[in-house]
Amino acid sequence: MSDLEKQREIERFLQGRFNKDRQPRTSGDSRAATRRKPGELDQLILSDEERAKLPETKDKYLVRENPNLVQWERETRKFLRRLNPAHGHRVSAAMVYEWATGINISELYARGGSAASHLRNINKVLAHYFGKPYMTYILGRKVPKAYRVPPGWYVTRHRPMTLSLFHEWSTKTLQA
Repeated sequence: MSDLEKQREIERFLQGRFNKDRQPRTSGDSRAATRRKPGELDQLILSDEERAKLPETKDKYLVRENPNLVQWERETRKFLRRLNPAHGHRVSAAMVYEWATGINISELYARGGSAASHLRNINKVLAHYFGKPYMTYILGRKVPKAYRVPPGWYVTRHRPMTLSLFHEWSTKTLQA
């Protein structure tokens, strides 16, 4: 095929595609430019089976939550996720705090610091998952509030306490 034949073929293709005589002319009216082809909206809208889950719109979800509680629940879930479900465990808020921050609580109190508000938030989360705490001894150290994690317990199967994490959990996007 020669160059001249290629050029004529390209011209025929472009004339067929962009023939000015076939296309309706639009005036300066903006309504003419926004008209849609029939069936365009039908292509845009998904069928009922393909649509996503409705967003959370209930009034009860419009609650301002304590951001520290939400963050501590996220960290507590990460801690609980790392426990081996083959056997039971005894956990406390101090364990979660020390694991997440790397700060020893006894050293913190010896320096005059305090972690009481953090431990309170962690205890709220642990009480939500495991119920009432009890006093026990772990490695010879008295633990006033310990929680029993039963064998076969998985944190991913239990709904979060805070609504922020509950939304992530229900949509299966929660990482902890």
